Amino acid sequence: MREYALYTGCVASTREIGYEMSVRRVMEALGVELRQVDDFNCCMPACLVHSVDYTRGLALTSRNLCIAEELGLPLFTLCSSCFGNLSRAKHLLDEYPDIRRDVNEILSEVGKGYKGEAQVEHVVTVLHKDVTLDGLRGRITEPLRGIKAAPFYGCHIFLPQKYAGFDDPEFPGKLDALIGVTGAQNVDYHEKTSCCIGCGSFFGEVSEGASVLLAETILDSAKGGGADCIVTTCPFCIMQLELGQLRLREKGKDYDLPVIHYVDLLGLSMGMEPEELGLDLRRIDTEPLLERIRR
Repeated sequence: MREYALYTGCVASTREIGYEMSVRRVMEALGVELRQVDDFNCCMPACLVHSVDYTRGLALTSRNLCIAEELGLPLFTLCSSCFGNLSRAKHLLDEYPDIRRDVNEILSEVGKGYKGEAQVEHVVTVLHKDVTLDGLRGRITEPLRGIKAAPFYGCHIFLPQKYAGFDDPEFPGKLDALIGVTGAQNVDYHEKTSCCIGCGSFFGEVSEGASVLLAETILDSAKGGGADCIVTTCPFCIMQLELGQLRLREKGKDYDLPVIHYVDLLGLSMGMEPEELGLDLRRIDTEPLLERIRR
């Protein structure tokens, strides 16, 4: 398997540490080597800087691409938003020479320069392209038959397509395929490609009512489809849909619908213990899901 430069981002390593634990454990078992890199910077503040100085904000994001180039390794992102931000930066630098020149002028102030060699990957893209579906099938020891999983794609894993280029922007299906490998049954529901506005829960800070309503719409749709759990590709989505359930519980609406990342589902189907995958750290109790799996 290839070696990758691990880009943890800020959410997975702080607010969703259970997810980071799961990624590290599953990738180790699959033989995917993740090199710890301590010099990366957060890509999200760069988006905020854009409103003041677009080029300098892009340079902040692009600095991470330069570090990966220096290491000679593709970036391995845990977060769909990080994947989107870094993929956008790479696209702009590769396609627009003037932008690349201006960004490199700023990066030269810290001894960096983008060469066009960076590769940006996400947990899910690595599983598809490096490990492959057939490779995963050979690792399944405890098929999750009888479990109904609602795939939740979120936004940044496949949109905008010109940046990510990973899946069909209108009818994505690669997460469904990954879920199928574990033996779980995919739930087809209306909101599987909706946005939860989970990026830092910024929307929730502006209007908690609107934020909770979005979560409620998604949860109603998944629950109505008979889902035992929601399976995401992003720690922001986990956080938003779990916090949404807690807020809705205060309003008398209780879903008890576990929200997990795909690697959690994969790890369980590989025979790993829930504690290895950080499932005991989830805000929404995963025990009902685990009981169904144990039957």
